[in-house]
Amino acid sequence: MGQLSDEWWALNRSAEGAFSRAGYERAIELWREALPLAEQLGETDDRYKKTITGICRAMIMLKQDWDVIPWLFRSLELAEKYEHDGINNENGARITFRLAKTYRAYGMPMEAEEQFKKSLAIHTKVYGAADSFTVEVLGEYAELLNELHREDEAQHMMYCALGYLGGEWKPVSLPPGNDGPVQEDQQSQNANEYQKDEESGFGRMIKRRQ
Repeated sequence: MGQLSDEWWALNRSAEGAFSRAGYERAIELWREALPLAEQLGETDDRYKKTITGICRAMIMLKQDWDVIPWLFRSLELAEKYEHDGINNENGARITFRLAKTYRAYGMPMEAEEQFKKSLAIHTKVYGAADSFTVEVLGEYAELLNELHREDEAQHMMYCALGYLGGEWKPVSLPPGNDGPVQEDQQSQNANEYQKDEESGFGRMIKRRQ
């Protein structure tokens, strides 16, 4: 096991060196070479996760957005199995948001929406409802809903984002069956609110800023 560990560390050190010099393709080669060694050490070993993460980092730098997808899912899988907080952390927030944007860019709206929902839930838990990162996810999700011609849901998402940025807000529902323009006073009220929309699959969890 000692020789196995030494071989992995040597490859990882070389991969990190290549990465630091912007030699991302070489870094991927080295981390891929290190992967069988990491697998022998076991997926509970931190070196296995470091290898997967290294490959993800290098592929992202090369803008290999599609090819990195299975590696990102593997990273999430490991976190869900072995991290004390699962994917409810900054890393999980970043990965799910990246997956959502990639699926959207590749014209896969169902997959994109699934990841936007997951990412929004994680961002809200990790950063808080009013954080700029969470608002960014809301905005991108709203754009996807507009592309799917679900304008009412998209408008509600934008009200959520505006409410976060505006400070004071409280949970209020959009008027049922309101297909027409929202009145100015209703816009003002909804601009200071956030309520997860049941139609978007978020459930009825309401977060209030203190």
